[in-house]
Amino acid sequence: MGAARHPERVTHQQERAVVALLTESTLQKAAESVGIRPHTLNRWLAMPHFVEAYRKARREAFNQAIALTQRYSALAINTLAKVMLDANAPTSSKVSAAVAVLRFAREGIELEDLADRVAALEASSAAGAAPEPRDARDAA
Repeated sequence: MGAARHPERVTHQQERAVVALLTESTLQKAAESVGIRPHTLNRWLAMPHFVEAYRKARREAFNQAIALTQRYSALAINTLAKVMLDANAPTSSKVSAAVAVLRFAREGIELEDLADRVAALEASSAAGAAPEPRDARDAA
């Protein structure tokens, strides 16, 4: 009844379905856990407001996972450093640890560079100017 008057609003049952889609291994199991038929869930997945709610929930879940990995990243680097410095560790383990540390360091630099480039593009776009060529910035 409320959903008919507000077709762009996600119902309580649809909210439960979004959670089920995130936690169950299949669409069938997600539908069963909410007490609906898979056909209904498929129909909801064709509705823009439901898809947006599902997308938002997935994004939030992923952001939480990323935050968790960031929390443990210092410990992970410390572990790699210990392996690299362990005189008793096999050479292959030391090399693998060193490669991982170098890869992470390089990726960090690449991300910083990319963020700087995006910021410059956004600033020039907001100002209505063409972005400064990359070579000109590097020469300065």
